[in-house]
Amino acid sequence: MPDYTFSAPHKPLLQQGKKVVWPTEGVTLRYSADSLEEVAEIFHTTVENIKELNPDWQDNYSRNGGRYWDLKVQAEPYTVPENNVVTVTVNAPWVEGYYDRTEVSDVPASLDKQARAALASAYYFQYHWFGMHAGFMPFESVEGLPGWLRGYAADGAFYTKFSEFSSFLHTVYSDAWINDMLSMDPAPFAKGENDTILTIDGDRGSNITYCGHVFTEPELQPDGSLTFYQVVLTCESEDFAGWAGDDPVVPDTATLSPVRLIPTEDGWRVDELELPN
Repeated sequence: MPDYTFSAPHKPLLQQGKKVVWPTEGVTLRYSADSLEEVAEIFHTTVENIKELNPDWQDNYSRNGGRYWDLKVQAEPYTVPENNVVTVTVNAPWVEGYYDRTEVSDVPASLDKQARAALASAYYFQYHWFGMHAGFMPFESVEGLPGWLRGYAADGAFYTKFSEFSSFLHTVYSDAWINDMLSMDPAPFAKGENDTILTIDGDRGSNITYCGHVFTEPELQPDGSLTFYQVVLTCESEDFAGWAGDDPVVPDTATLSPVRLIPTEDGWRVDELELPN
């Protein structure tokens, strides 16, 4: 497993350095879901109200993903929460690439230490191996593998033995999350011969309007899980000209993304998490 260091609790700081100004006057609140009924239930309103807030609601539906994206969910401005966070540094010293060796993430301060480590590990894994980049590097190329698989993870990768990779995953994620990832079509990873790891090799872009993210306060649910929202802040203004200039940027939109941790005999496991950008 990687090494971890934890800061003291502190107020959240937005990304992009000093360029982002905290949105003191409230922002537009958005949410994505499988159905309008789901959105209405979560935000204690009606489907008719959601449609009124989103005149183009039909255009927000993705037939490919089967979801309604970025629906406005309330008329009044949303106040961005300032709940304390803890900065967790995850370091895997055996990883060859300097950039991929470490990840620094903020997580809710009210989580216990084990839950903080699990959530920070999930951010680390998803940013480096299952998000911005997908797959382990370096890898040894092999022809004729199924799906998008490119070869075997080689020395210097996050893991080269599938048994060790599986141990990491089961220390961080729920069984259901792991099963979903490994059964994707196409799958990002697969077990090869002699405990090797078959891996893909891919990259994606990020949201240029991303300003940072904060969290709502985790709440204990009747089933024993902890749930809260990752509040992703973006600047959707037509005046936004990117990050090259000197003018400060004020986020005007917050998109809620659910986070869920479930209890096990060995501690908390991440059951739901999407990268903020």
